[in-house]
Amino acid sequence: MILKIGDKVRFLNEVGGGRITAVVNKDMVNVETDDGFEVPTLINNLIVVNAPDMYESGRSRNTVVQPKTEPAKEKPTVKPVEPWFSDKNQVAGKDEPQSLFVLVPEVPANPPTGNISMYLVNNCNDTLLFRFIQKTKYSYETVAAGSASPNSKVYLGMIKPEMIADLPLYCFQWLNFRKRTKELESFRQKEITLSAVKFYKPNLFTVTRFFKVPAMVVQLQDNPLKAELEKLSEHDFQQAIELKEPKKREQPIALPNSELVEVDLHIHELLDNFNNLTNTEMLTVQMNKFHEELAQAIDSGVKKIVFIHGVGNGTLKNELRRELQRKYSKYTMQDASFREYGYGATMVILKK
Repeated sequence: MILKIGDKVRFLNEVGGGRITAVVNKDMVNVETDDGFEVPTLINNLIVVNAPDMYESGRSRNTVVQPKTEPAKEKPTVKPVEPWFSDKNQVAGKDEPQSLFVLVPEVPANPPTGNISMYLVNNCNDTLLFRFIQKTKYSYETVAAGSASPNSKVYLGMIKPEMIADLPLYCFQWLNFRKRTKELESFRQKEITLSAVKFYKPNLFTVTRFFKVPAMVVQLQDNPLKAELEKLSEHDFQQAIELKEPKKREQPIALPNSELVEVDLHIHELLDNFNNLTNTEMLTVQMNKFHEELAQAIDSGVKKIVFIHGVGNGTLKNELRRELQRKYSKYTMQDASFREYGYGATMVILKK
C-alpha cells in the first residue's frame, strides 16, 4: 500500500485515526491524531479512509458530479472517540511495570534451524511507548517503534537462521505511563546481548502464558529490590547487620597486663571513607588491623583479646581464623560470649 503525506487514515489495532504528516521509511509513517499528537505507526497497521472522487458515468474525470441535495436530517449524537492512550485492558494485580523481550522459535525442538520471531510484551496496566534498536558498528538503527496497549504484545521482527551466528546488540528505550499519574515517569533503556550459544540450550526456551510454544523471555525491568540493594554501600550493609546483633560495649583502652581487650574490625570503625574500596581492599585493611592489635596485645601481656568481626557473609571471620591457625597456633581461639557479642566475635586466649 502506497501512502502519501496528507492521506487520512484509520488505525487497524487501535481506536481512531488521523492524517499522515511524514513518511519515515518504507514501513513507517507519522500520523497526526485528532488530538494533535504525532504518532509513528507501521503502514501495515493503517487503512486509508480518503473519500473517493464522485464521477458520473459517461463524463470525463475532470467533471465533478454535484451530489444530490437531500432534506436536512437531524444529526445523530456522536460518541467521542476514546483516546488511544486511555487506561484499557486493565487486569487486577498488574500495576507494577513489566516489559518483556520474547523470542518465539518456529521450530521449538531445534530453534536455530528455523526463523525466530521477536516480540515486546507489555505485561502490565501501563501504556508503553517504545523504540527497538540494533547497534551496528557505526550507529544505532531503529528496527521498530510505536506504542503497546496495556497487557498486549507487539511484533518486532524476525531472526533468520543465517543471522544467529552474528547477532547485533539489541537495545530498548521505553516509557511506561498512565492516563493520570501523580509523578512524571522517566524513559528507561536496556542493552541485550544474545549469544548464539543460547539458541542451542533448550532449557532457555520455556512454556509461557503469552505464546502456545516454548519461548525465550528476557526481563527488561530489573527487579526493584535488586536495584535498591545494588545502590547500598558496604556501610549500609554493615549497619543493617549490626541492627540484628546484640549491642556491643564501648571499646576499652588497651592497658598493659589488662584482662581483656576488644578490637572492632568493622570497616566503618577503621576508615571514615571506604566507598571507593573493593571488597578485597577492605579485607586487607581489616586483616592489617588484626595483625597490629594482636601483636600489641602479645607484647603488652594482655590475657585475652576479642576481635569483633560481625556476622556478614563470613569472609572476615574465616580469614581471621585461618591466620590464627597458621601463624598463631600456640594460642587458643574460640567463639566469644554469645550474650555479649552474638555470633559476631572471636576470642583469642593469650595467657591462662
